[in-house]
Amino acid sequence: MLTIFLVGIGTAYGQGCPVNVGFENGSFANWTTKTGTTYTSAGKNVIALTNSAPVNGRHTLNNSKTALDFYGNFPVLAPNGSGYSVKLGNEGTGSQAEGISYLINVPANNPSFVLTYQYAVVFEDPSHPATDQPRFTAKVLDISTNTYITCASFDYVATASLPGFTKSTKNNQVIYKAWTPVTINLSGYQGKQLLLEFNTADCTQGGHFGYAYVDVDENCSNIIQGNNTCSGSPETTLRGPGGYSSYKWYNKDKSVYYGDGESITIKPALKDGDEIVLDLVPFAGFGCPNSVTTKISEFAISIDVVPIVNACKGDVLDLSSSQYILDKNNLVTYTCYSDVDLKVPVDITKISQTGIYYIKATSPLGCTAVKPIDVTIHEIVVDVAPIIKSCADSPVDLTSSLVQKTVPSGLGIKYFSDAALSIPIIDPKNINQSGDYYIEFKSVYCSISRKVNVEIFPLPILKLTSPAPVCAPATVDITASAITIGSDPGLTFTYFTDAAMTQAVSDPTKVSVTGDYYIRALNSNGCTFAAKIFVEIYPLPVLAIVNPAAVCKPESIDLTNPDLFIGTTAGVKYTFADDKGMELKDPKHIDYSGTFVVTIENANGCTLSKVITTTVYDQPKLTINQPKKVYITQFVDVTKSEVISGSTGYEKVAYWNDAQMSSPISNPARITRAGTYYISITNSYGCISVDAVEVITVPWPKIMVPTAFTPSRQTNNKLYPFLEGIEKLNTFKIYNKWGNLVFETNKLDSPGWDGTLRNNLQPFETYSWFAEGVDFLGVIFTAKGKTVLIP
Repeated sequence: MLTIFLVGIGTAYGQGCPVNVGFENGSFANWTTKTGTTYTSAGKNVIALTNSAPVNGRHTLNNSKTALDFYGNFPVLAPNGSGYSVKLGNEGTGSQAEGISYLINVPANNPSFVLTYQYAVVFEDPSHPATDQPRFTAKVLDISTNTYITCASFDYVATASLPGFTKSTKNNQVIYKAWTPVTINLSGYQGKQLLLEFNTADCTQGGHFGYAYVDVDENCSNIIQGNNTCSGSPETTLRGPGGYSSYKWYNKDKSVYYGDGESITIKPALKDGDEIVLDLVPFAGFGCPNSVTTKISEFAISIDVVPIVNACKGDVLDLSSSQYILDKNNLVTYTCYSDVDLKVPVDITKISQTGIYYIKATSPLGCTAVKPIDVTIHEIVVDVAPIIKSCADSPVDLTSSLVQKTVPSGLGIKYFSDAALSIPIIDPKNINQSGDYYIEFKSVYCSISRKVNVEIFPLPILKLTSPAPVCAPATVDITASAITIGSDPGLTFTYFTDAAMTQAVSDPTKVSVTGDYYIRALNSNGCTFAAKIFVEIYPLPVLAIVNPAAVCKPESIDLTNPDLFIGTTAGVKYTFADDKGMELKDPKHIDYSGTFVVTIENANGCTLSKVITTTVYDQPKLTINQPKKVYITQFVDVTKSEVISGSTGYEKVAYWNDAQMSSPISNPARITRAGTYYISITNSYGCISVDAVEVITVPWPKIMVPTAFTPSRQTNNKLYPFLEGIEKLNTFKIYNKWGNLVFETNKLDSPGWDGTLRNNLQPFETYSWFAEGVDFLGVIFTAKGKTVLIP
C-alpha cells in the first residue's frame, strides 16, 4: 500500500519493547541492580551477586554525547542513536562484581520478538587462567524452565578469542572492544517471562579490573533497516542486525537469492508489500542460526504551498515559514531553487527578488516533493518634501501639496508620529510641534513610509517642579530656581493665583496658603507658556502634656502612657529624648527623676516638642539583722534597734505577719512562736521597704540513757543516749566499775555500745556513762548516769 507522507514523520521507537529497557527515561526504572564478588571454585568462575540499590561508580548512567572511554577512546554512548547507556563496573579492583537484570514479558501476539543489545568491554589481561580472568556475561533466563537460552547467553572473557579486541594505547595490559551489536531472536517464547542479565567481574585474584558498557535497542519488532522506502526510488537498500558471521538475503519463498553481507542494495527497487527473508549465521560459540523477515512499505511525500506571493521592495521573505508552506512539518527539510531543474539553489530564508521559486521538501527517508511559489516584488514611487518649517502660530498641513508633491492616485494614505507607524496623528492638517512625522502610502500589495521633518519656531520650554510641602509657620518661595529647573534659560516669569492669570501673587517669595499657583514664562521672541504648581502648607499638630505622678522605686514611669497626652492630636508619632537630646531606648520604664523632651510628628512630617518632668523617689534602705535563736517558751523582741541597725532614710517602722503588710504583729516585742515575720520602714515620701525577719526557737537540751540494756537479746541490745535539742555530740563514754573506759563515740548516728570489749561480752554489772553535747544555741550541755548490763 502506498502511504502519503504528511505528518508524524519519524523513526518508531519502543516497537513492542518493554518500558525503559534501553534506559531512555534516564533511570534504572524496571531494572534490578546488583553488587557482589567473584571467585574460583572447583575450577569454575563464580559471580556471586545480591540485589542492591544502584551504586554510584558501579552502576553508572551515561548521557554525554561527547564523553570517551579513557582506555578505548570510544564514545560512552552506543552508536544506535540512544540517549543513555550504562557503565557496569569500574577501574577499581578487589574481585568486585556488578550486575543488572530486566524481567521481560514476551508479548503473546508478537511472532517476531527480538532483542538487540550493544556492548563494549574494557579488561585488564593479566594472563591468569581463564577461570580467573575479568569477564562480562550477557544471558537470557527462561523463568518457566529456570534454564538459560543457549543461543542468547554468552561469556566474554578477557582472553576469549572474540574478534575485535584491541590493546589500549594508555596501558598495554588493557584490552578493549568498542561497541558491538548482538541480536537475540526470542520469537519462540511468546507469552513467557525471560530474565535479561548483564554481569561484569574483576579477576578473581583481586588485582585486575574489568568493566563494560551496555545499551538495549528500543525496537523489538523489526531488526532489518531500510524496509521503509520512498515511492519511485530506483533501488532498495536493506541492513541486517550487527554481530553475525554471515548474512544471506532471499525473497519470501527463497526462490530468489539477492546476495550476502550485513547491507545489500537491490535493483530495481522492491515493491510495496514485498517480503524479504534474511538468514543469519552467528560467530562460532556466540549464538544460533536465525531467520528473520520484513515487509517493504513505500512512502510518498506531498507539499502544500501558497502559489502566489506579493511583497514590497525591501522586504526579505522566508519561504520556509508556515506562512508560505501550509503543511510545514519540523521533521521535513525544505530547500529552494530558482530553476525548475533544481540546479540553482537559493537561500530559502532570504528571498527579495521577483521570480518563480521551487520549494523542495525532503523527508527523513529521503522522499521528495516540489511545488513552485510565484513571488512578485512591488514598488511605490512618491515625491515628499523632507523638511517643512513654520511658526508656532501657523500649523503645518501634512495633507497639502506643499508636503506631498507627487503621489500616484489610488494609494491609501495615513499619518503617524513615530517611525514604527504605531501612533496615528489625529489631525494631520494642524501640526504645531517640531519633530519627525511619517506618511504611509499603501497599495494593494505593499506600503512605504516617508519622513517629514517639521520645525516650528518654539514656544518657551517651561518645566515646573512643585515645591516640597512645608510645615507652618514656614512659607514657600515660588521664585526659587529649583521650581523652574530644566526650563529654557533667559526666561522672564510672572506669578498668579488663578488659571486666567489675572490675579498676581502679592509676594511670591513668601507664599503661606495652600493651593494652586500659576507661572507664566516669556522668552526673548515674545512667546509665552504657562503651567501650574501646587503649594502645600501643613498645619502643626497639637501637643498637650501632663507631668506624671511621682512614684517610689522600684516603680518606674511610662512616658508613653496616653493619659499624659490627653488633648494631643490623634495619630501622631511620639519620640522621647533626655535633656541632652539622646533618644530614650526604653521610655516605658523611667526609674529616675529628670526632665525629658517629647516630640510628636503628624502624618505630614510636621513636628512639635515639649518638656515633661518625672519624679522618682528613692526607697528607704532596710537592713535586717536576724535576732538570735531562743529556747521554746522564751520570746524574741524584733523591735530592738539592733534588728534594723544599718537602715537609713526612714521615719516609721512597722511589723507584720505577711509580706503584703495586711496583718500587723500584735506584740512584736514578745514573739514566742517561731516563723517568718516582716518589718517595713517608710520615708517622708511614703516610699516603703519591707523585708523578712526570722524568729527561730529551739528545744531545751536533753541527754537520756536507759538504766539497763540486754546485749544478748533482740531488743534493747545497744546502749546509746537519746538526744533532744542537741545539734552536736562531743562525746559519749562508758566506764566499768573499775573506772576503765569500755566504749566511746561522738557520732550522732552511732549504733551505740553492744556490751562487748575486744569482742568479749562484758559481765553483768553496773556501768557509768558520761555525755557532752552542744545544743542549738551553741551551749555545751553535759549529763551522766549509770546503767546495768544484763547478759
